[in-house]
Amino acid sequence: MSNIKTESIKDSKKRNEHPYWIWESIQMIPDVLRECFDKELQDRIGHISEQFMKRGINKIFLMGTGSSYFASIAEKYLFEEMTGLPVFSSITSLLNNYPPLFLDSRSIVFFHSHSGMTGGDDGAVEFARSRGAYTIGVTDIPGSDLAEAVDDAFIGPGGRKIELPATRTYSTALFRMYMLSFELARKLGNVEIAKRYETVFKGYPEKVKDFIDSYEKVAPFNVEKLKDCESFIHIGYGPNLATAEEGALAFSQCASVPAQSFEMENFIHGLMQTLSKKMGVVIIANEGMLQSRILKIARAVKIIGAKVILLIDDKTDMDIGADIVIKMPAGIPELISPVIYMIPLWQTAYYFHRLERGSHPDRLFMDRPEFKKAFSYIVSKEEKWISSE
Repeated sequence: MSNIKTESIKDSKKRNEHPYWIWESIQMIPDVLRECFDKELQDRIGHISEQFMKRGINKIFLMGTGSSYFASIAEKYLFEEMTGLPVFSSITSLLNNYPPLFLDSRSIVFFHSHSGMTGGDDGAVEFARSRGAYTIGVTDIPGSDLAEAVDDAFIGPGGRKIELPATRTYSTALFRMYMLSFELARKLGNVEIAKRYETVFKGYPEKVKDFIDSYEKVAPFNVEKLKDCESFIHIGYGPNLATAEEGALAFSQCASVPAQSFEMENFIHGLMQTLSKKMGVVIIANEGMLQSRILKIARAVKIIGAKVILLIDDKTDMDIGADIVIKMPAGIPELISPVIYMIPLWQTAYYFHRLERGSHPDRLFMDRPEFKKAFSYIVSKEEKWISSE
């Protein structure tokens, strides 16, 4: 699998007006998505799907931690649609500490981890294998602990990254898992459903490239409208609850501003009571069954006085008085929309950091001795958090 683009970035000593690797990783996303169509990865999809059928799999588990867990939230909806099987999404450490009774030899368990070194993954993998489950490591690092521990590794393009936030690794994990779900659909006889999605899917990298380029022009101006915000709330529903989760993480990591995520109905029943003019509310109003509901919530937030950042497809015409409207490409099915809906949130978080928020968006606060010491108590194997490089 080609890593030419990644290697050229890592080896380059020249920095431009964007002095952080996270910016360049965002720009790489279209290229690494295209690499998911390469033969090596497609052959891997074929192998996993053949094993899926051979083992008579009837249950799917999607596991991860942090961004990897958020990816599993988004994937759950599409895997259920494609396979017609029950799909369970959870944090990895819960699998062996609070084991589900129905984990058995007819289960497939996907362990998501970009680095393949997330603490606790090894115990969960060992437990799943002891139950006879078919285990897959969704990682970008060949030879990592996770890749060596599972039955099969589902390696993504791009290779090791320098910055801590996810960006391209999150995007490619979703993208190749979507591809695998289409192949499983074909194997299970759901050919027409798979075809309906694949028609749009083949042009996805180009849509992403066009969107990154267009939003890059307005992101700095949007951030200027948000500079007085002291905290952010991200609200989503369905598969884009994952986008809300990852968006809040991006704002906390890259922009060094407190950010939380909520499913829209839970937001109404709690945090909505705390809104103020110093808060920004990111509302992900993708095309979907509950779009009209979340737009009503957006209007209510604006009435209270918080700043509203609205992500909405460019064919939906509804003026709710949002402070910032981010027009997303229309025509992307809801269940595969999280890849592109996350991108402007990374871009916005990056530019919000450029307002001199006091952190390093690649390293976060991990170069500060107090943070490094604190994380050394809770992180065992994942040296990326405490490395000074």
